[in-house]
Amino acid sequence: MQRVTRDTRPAQDDPRVLEQAMAIIVRHFPASIANLYATPRTGQDGVREWWSPLEGQPQRYHDLTSEQQITLLRVYEQRQDALRQLVGELKERGQEQEASVLRALIGPANLEHLYSVNGDPLLVRWAQPAPVKPAPVAAAPVPVPRPRRWIWLPWFLLPLLGLLLLALALWFGWPYLQRWYEQREPAKFACMKDDQALPPEFSVVLDTSGSMLLSVAATAEDEQWFFQNIADPAIDQARVAEVTRAPVRIDVAKQSLKQMVDDLHPAIDTRFITFDGCRAPLDHGLFTPAQRPALISGIEGLVPNDGTALSASLDLAAKSMNGRDRDGVIVMFVDGADGCGEDVCAVAQRIAQEQPRLRVNLVNISNNSLANCIADSTGGRVYSGDNAVQVAAALKQASQEVSSSNNCN
Repeated sequence: MQRVTRDTRPAQDDPRVLEQAMAIIVRHFPASIANLYATPRTGQDGVREWWSPLEGQPQRYHDLTSEQQITLLRVYEQRQDALRQLVGELKERGQEQEASVLRALIGPANLEHLYSVNGDPLLVRWAQPAPVKPAPVAAAPVPVPRPRRWIWLPWFLLPLLGLLLLALALWFGWPYLQRWYEQREPAKFACMKDDQALPPEFSVVLDTSGSMLLSVAATAEDEQWFFQNIADPAIDQARVAEVTRAPVRIDVAKQSLKQMVDDLHPAIDTRFITFDGCRAPLDHGLFTPAQRPALISGIEGLVPNDGTALSASLDLAAKSMNGRDRDGVIVMFVDGADGCGEDVCAVAQRIAQEQPRLRVNLVNISNNSLANCIADSTGGRVYSGDNAVQVAAALKQASQEVSSSNNCN
């Protein structure tokens, strides 16, 4: 445990209220969520101190870069979603008192009390109410200036002055006018025959299994050899260096995905899903066009680990979309078959029957055909590549249905 900060004066409130809230949080949540809230302790001088088991140097929110702030707030919202879910469950069980205690913790973070510890959000003074803003003080009356006479201009200069002002207004205001127009009247999608139809739904599933740390040029045989021998102290280090040499698959995926996000149509929202080993996949949420910088920041921070939950991720993406009376596209960026004992082909066949307007395009970075049934069953396409240039081009093709540069014949 490390002390993060301490209050400036002795606490006036009852510490048992904070202790009760911390007991409920620790009882119901894993450490990854419980550690969002610093542990309150009372020092020898009666001043409250805030401690955390997180290891690393605490950084205040306002000392972070803008990208780090965006990423930190996204993780904070994920922790808050888990808290909201628990409040609902406690209420259904009739545990209204515990639900009420936790409900008080839900809300936007007070940025003055928010820290980052190795990228994990940490909130101190979380039980304090938001400061009340003082009522605005009436401003002293401003003396009315004496009117000035207009500076005389030759009459023929007035039209030129008006044209100059109009040109300046258009020059500086055009980006805002264009953005307003796109929001009011979204551009038609090149592939949509019905002008009144909704834009297609779009989801991206990114394989974040451990094999994504291998070289983009590694073969299926290289991958099998690597994971069979990685624990052997006498493993061939020269071959390890070859199998893991740059560029690795995850780096190629990140770069390609960021380019794809930049190329998306300005009216398309993007759902983003990644693996969490063979546990439930991680749904990072639906990102609007205005939130694309946060999406790109989240992509940059991904770290591959554990197994390949291909079936569960496909199932989660499909269930978040309509696919019956609205078009939908899923792009899956994978490097192999399901590694968690599930039948991904059966999941794809069920999607094809229940959601006929949902198409799944597959970018297969390892040229392993075991997952191609996903695209075959749903009417999608399979794109392959064994180097960074080919993979980037394949992903752009795979998401072409919703890209801003798409032209349909």
